[in-house]
Amino acid sequence: WEEWSCRYPPFNTHKMCTTYRSQLFHSTGNVNNSTVVVATGTKGRILQASEFIPAGKFLNIEDAATSLYVDKHEMDLLNMFVEKYPDTLMYAALRDLIFNYGYESISTGRLGWVVSIANVNTFINHGCTKEEFTVGSLLKRDEEDFHSFSPLLSRHVELLNNGIVVERDIEAGEEIMQDYSEMSDEIDGYNFVEFSKKMCGDHAGFNINDIGDLGVRFGVDDMTKRVVQEDSNDEL
Repeated sequence: WEEWSCRYPPFNTHKMCTTYRSQLFHSTGNVNNSTVVVATGTKGRILQASEFIPAGKFLNIEDAATSLYVDKHEMDLLNMFVEKYPDTLMYAALRDLIFNYGYESISTGRLGWVVSIANVNTFINHGCTKEEFTVGSLLKRDEEDFHSFSPLLSRHVELLNNGIVVERDIEAGEEIMQDYSEMSDEIDGYNFVEFSKKMCGDHAGFNINDIGDLGVRFGVDDMTKRVVQEDSNDEL
């Protein structure tokens, strides 16, 4: 079914069939050991390229294949459970992990949250300008030829919905950043707008301590805040 659909319109000319399908399970199409996590005084943890990464490659594609998906209803139940029993610290830690490091997945009939199990892609920060977007979603819903359904997408929904591709050449030592608006259907909503303003400001960067509670919604965790605070105290 997948192979047949990629031979005929409207799927045969889409990059899902012309490019991504042949790369998904081929070692030359994936970059899996070319990044390093670095702790900084301003951003907390960032993800950098440890060597040159060419455009068009998947970045750590196993992250998308092994991420934990939590249905929205399950997430709502977990949140209510923690609020009702605040002393259940391990459940609270699970909820905070999903909120702090995960993102909403609202596409292809799936509604819920996705969070990395153990992958460095979770440390990719939001870029403030198009020039800073070094990686991006495989499938962008605002593209003219985007298909919300295809046999290929149905069979590899995690890889294609949650995987990221290198959008331009990345030099060794360069920070890897993404446009977080690709992860939400509500980019005009209050949370994202306020988050973007506080995070980017004049596009000169951001300080984690200035983001406040919005950081929880968009991936800035308490541990990172503590690291930054400790670094700040050391400097003083």
